[in-house]
Amino acid sequence: MASGGSGKSTSEASIPSGSAVQRKKLISVCDLCKIKMQLVADLLLLSSESRPVITESLSVFGESFEKCRDTIIARTKGLDILTHDVQSQLNMGRFAEVGDILVEMGDLVVSLTECSAHAAYLAAVETPGAQPASPGLVDRYKVTRCKHEVEHGCGILKTTPLGDMSPQLLLEVSQNMSKNLKFLTDACVLASEKSKDRFAKEQFKLSVKCMSTSASALLACVREVKTSPSELTRNRCVLFSGPLVQSVCALVGFATEPQFLGKAATINPEGKAVQTAILGGAMSVVSACVLLTQCLRDIAQHSESSSKMTEYRERLRNSACAVSDGCNLLSQALRERSSPRTLPPVNSNSVN
Repeated sequence: MASGGSGKSTSEASIPSGSAVQRKKLISVCDLCKIKMQLVADLLLLSSESRPVITESLSVFGESFEKCRDTIIARTKGLDILTHDVQSQLNMGRFAEVGDILVEMGDLVVSLTECSAHAAYLAAVETPGAQPASPGLVDRYKVTRCKHEVEHGCGILKTTPLGDMSPQLLLEVSQNMSKNLKFLTDACVLASEKSKDRFAKEQFKLSVKCMSTSASALLACVREVKTSPSELTRNRCVLFSGPLVQSVCALVGFATEPQFLGKAATINPEGKAVQTAILGGAMSVVSACVLLTQCLRDIAQHSESSSKMTEYRERLRNSACAVSDGCNLLSQALRERSSPRTLPPVNSNSVN
């Protein structure tokens, strides 16, 4: 046995420390996944209105609650596997792999949340006397997600040190930003064409013009810092990020005014109870995944010799168990269309 000079217990030394770079990247991944899961939950699970979720991946379900239900239950099993995998990789000190699995888990939680919200809507409108929702000029969920993606991209440009602004990072940021700006442009151009209100028609066009001009100015700065990296060119990205975020927020704020969103479904108390049961089950899953992500962040942020590491690992195990419990609650709520116990995990009354 080695002499006691390391200052680490056997349990603390059981996980390799991992490189500082990998830990730093994992912290960033944790923050992104947490924000994304919370945003989708806020938009779809905590909304007081009952509307369908219209995404490309959900279009295959049509109006079939059964197809939606079966897909969600299958995805909860996939989520169980990922939570096990992420702990296994962490135990081997593979922080890069933990980050990769966490990204996959975050995407799966978003997809599962979208499916659950849509299933809750379908189940609710199947009850007697329910009136389905009617679409509006704008899909609030989609444009708000786009706004978040643009804000996140601008946030990366503002906070990333020059030395970390690799060509690959700048390419990913600009491509993701361009994709979301294009969606916002297309959505607002279509809304302008369909609107019967003279002011709205013109304001949608002006909002797009304002956003496009700000985007062109920022993306030119991104290209410049890529070809000629310096603190000066990086600072230009910071300067021109602000106007783009402001113009996107203004556009989405206008586009999501109530008169552009159509009409939510009208459902009776029975339908509301079914919807609440399914949404509650989904919230249990999201809350547990947010807690698990926070635990991973705490572990990545502290050294293995930290006095709190044992506590963090215990919290991680408890969070993983809560994810499994939440998946079971959601599956049961979908099968029975009622609430067995749709409470969030302990100490998590909200995803925020």
